[in-house]
Amino acid sequence: MSVRNLILWRHAEAEVLMHGASDLERALTKKGHKQAKQMAGWLKKYLPRQTYVLVSPSVRTRETIAYWGDDWQEDNRLAPERPLAPLLQLLAQSPFESVMLVGHQPWIGELAAHGLGMPDGQISIKKGAVWWLRLPKSGLPYKLYSVQSPDLIE
Repeated sequence: MSVRNLILWRHAEAEVLMHGASDLERALTKKGHKQAKQMAGWLKKYLPRQTYVLVSPSVRTRETIAYWGDDWQEDNRLAPERPLAPLLQLLAQSPFESVMLVGHQPWIGELAAHGLGMPDGQISIKKGAVWWLRLPKSGLPYKLYSVQSPDLIE
């Protein structure tokens, strides 16, 4: 991966999937809206200015990113239950120094583990949390730069 700052933001708390409903249509709960607003405030303060942002096409991720701003692109490769390989290819070909992906478990945890040098692992990333990985000058693997949970941000 050529991206120096890889920021992974898992969507905030969402409604329970009801039988027969579409997973992509699940919206944030009241708590989820609060989590997204808190995390967006932190990101606005610390995120590098030229960060390229890609978001899953699900309602809950679009509602999560809405608190951050409107400078983002929807990408089907970030939808729930997508394989990791297309994301790795996307990042390897990215011309951007800083990329933020807003999405879902399990791929977001798999991507974090892969970036940190655990290619067969998976990290459980809490709903609404941000994991910021930074590529050292020496190259891969990434180093964990910051982990933020909306519950700890006021």
